[in-house]
Amino acid sequence: MSFAIDNEVKDRVRLAVNIVDLVTSYMELRRQGRAFVGVCPFHDDRKPSLQVNPDKQSWKCWVCDIGGDVFSFVMKKEGVSFPEALRMLAERAGIPIEEPRSRSGRGGSGDDKKLLLEAMKWSVNEYHQCLLTAPEGAQARKYLSDRGISDASVGKFQLGFAPESWSWLLDRGIEKNWKPEVLESVGLVAKSERGSRYDRFRGRAIFPISDAQGRPIAVGGRVLPGATADSAKYINCNETRLYHKSHQLYGLDLAREAISKTRQAVVMEGYTDVIMAVQHGIHNAVACCGTALGESHIKLLKHSCDSVVLLLDGDEAGQKRTAEILELFVTAQMDLRILTLPDGLDPCDYLIQYSGEQLKEQIAGSLDALEHKLRQVCRGFDPLLDTHRANTAIEDVLETMSRVSHSSLLSNEAMRLRQDQLIARLGRQFGIEQAEIRLRLESIRRQSTIRDRQRQELRRSQANLVLDSSANQPQSISESRNRFEQKVAPESNVYKYSDLTPTECELFEIMVMHPDLAPVAIERFPVANLGTGTAKGLFQAYLDLELEGHALDFSSLMSAMEEPSLKSVLVSIEEHSARKAPLSMMTADERLHSLCERLSGQDDKTQRRIQIQSLEKKQFDEATELSFLHDFVQQARVRHGLFPPQGE
Repeated sequence: MSFAIDNEVKDRVRLAVNIVDLVTSYMELRRQGRAFVGVCPFHDDRKPSLQVNPDKQSWKCWVCDIGGDVFSFVMKKEGVSFPEALRMLAERAGIPIEEPRSRSGRGGSGDDKKLLLEAMKWSVNEYHQCLLTAPEGAQARKYLSDRGISDASVGKFQLGFAPESWSWLLDRGIEKNWKPEVLESVGLVAKSERGSRYDRFRGRAIFPISDAQGRPIAVGGRVLPGATADSAKYINCNETRLYHKSHQLYGLDLAREAISKTRQAVVMEGYTDVIMAVQHGIHNAVACCGTALGESHIKLLKHSCDSVVLLLDGDEAGQKRTAEILELFVTAQMDLRILTLPDGLDPCDYLIQYSGEQLKEQIAGSLDALEHKLRQVCRGFDPLLDTHRANTAIEDVLETMSRVSHSSLLSNEAMRLRQDQLIARLGRQFGIEQAEIRLRLESIRRQSTIRDRQRQELRRSQANLVLDSSANQPQSISESRNRFEQKVAPESNVYKYSDLTPTECELFEIMVMHPDLAPVAIERFPVANLGTGTAKGLFQAYLDLELEGHALDFSSLMSAMEEPSLKSVLVSIEEHSARKAPLSMMTADERLHSLCERLSGQDDKTQRRIQIQSLEKKQFDEATELSFLHDFVQQARVRHGLFPPQGE
């Protein structure tokens, strides 16, 4: 297993490519409960044996006993290596792949990701301590207090303050051996036209932005009241190797568990909106990082939830953004609901004036986005009297509805039902027969499909022009052989779930279902008891992730591992552990403790047996024999709850 390719890149690609969309591009799937099933393409399947889990973004065929994620599906289907599958999926998602870069010390190169993460973590802590204790932070402390943000929230979100100085962070960085180039590479320092460097954030409250593992990768800065008029209210880090704003949502690392439980995310506009929402018990709140909600954000959310509530400011600009976002959600086949707060209030102000419970009620009553659109386009006129405006409104709504394809309607019963309800609603609203509306919708859908195909043909033609320009370039025999061998080379290791012993199954089921216990298991489990190659390979994957400082959850492990058969084992473990979890009579902590104690005891028995055999054979001198006998007595006392007398 190789970790040469940046794990963050693997995570981004895996999150950007929905496994249901990927598999349906190769074969037909149908919904079965929360999952999807289809005829397995890897064996002579007479009934749907392939299962696709959209929640875990995994697939499994129990007949073939193979499974995995988007990477292993493409590897299996296309017969390619992991790097090739990664590049294919990255191209599909529009994510550039960078070559690995070398590290050159703490204060050296600004290219190494681990170094940049350390620099950002250090900087965020400096801003945080400045807010908490420095005299310069008094104004920021007052601002946050006036906004109703508690001390607990300041700590939870690691809020900070950047003093009104051109070199506050630069100077402190030099004291701690951080080179200006590194701080510039993480977006906290800028360079003037004359080449001199200066702090990008000055006189601002600091809001750290973290990745899925909770590591700071950027910051946003909010100007304090009383600043000069030409100062932008909010500024963010520029895009860096760590930070891509179109792929990040503020607060997602803290909200992920709540979103998974509720299957719903509440998307707000500002950092303080999210902080106040969490403070008032709305833990599934996130916000965009200085950019509009886009396609990448929707893909990110689609992995964790089924529904998104868009909670925008009640002003005209907020309403305009709603219309722009709606089509993205319809195309992504994801449920979108719209909530507009009264009196033009933003969520933070609403929570200050009212309460978290009242906002939860508002969220529960949010409108379906297409219903919201229908109300918007019909506002201000009578559809039965003003036929021209009525026709324009119908065309607008049907144009949005047409973005849902026929195949999506066939595989998604809820979406099909919603379309039927909207058509009935349009018929009543505009006094038109439903059959006529359906005919017009199908016509618009066909035209849209033709336009999409024409655009694809144009892109394909442009790509062919680039390929033709290099088609006559000679290729060496060795290059051709390498490409061929890379495509057909057999897997160096084939891991099987059936190889695992019951003890190994128990261990990994605990680690997969309870990732918070994985570091404990790594530290406490006697690894000498891992007897199979499959168990050793999986345990090594956990160790590698731990050393890299990554989260040890199922998703992170799937992204990091490149060996498809090991991914398949992990999917099997997750499936089995999910079925067994309700039957367990012990907590996960108790199961892990019992497992480690039992195995440690086995080790002790084995060791004692060897020592007794050596004593019987008179292999030690008298002093060593007495020492062994003393140890045996002490161990027996401990096992039976008897402690040695004082002074022994």
